[in-house]
Amino acid sequence: MEDVFDLTGRPPSGWMHAIFGGGPYGEDVGRCIPGPPAPATITVPLPDSGEFVYRLVTVGSWSDPNDPIALYDDTGPVPPPPLSELEKSWLNRRAGQ
Repeated sequence: MEDVFDLTGRPPSGWMHAIFGGGPYGEDVGRCIPGPPAPATITVPLPDSGEFVYRLVTVGSWSDPNDPIALYDDTGPVPPPPLSELEKSWLNRRAGQ
């Protein structure tokens, strides 16, 4: 994600404004994301490790319909994917050895 604007205050071509409710970008102002259209989810890396997911809430505009703003809500760190049955069987075999 970028936070660079041209002198008009509009995002560069292919980007749009975004506001994030909480999470690692919750305090940022002027953040841009790819779009429009706004992606349904945005995954950002956390400084230590892991990822954080934002989900799109709505797209609107303060004053200019040609300058859309995406509002995202934080959903917290991404949990590790569940183990498949095959992975569980491998772990059980290794524990039994």
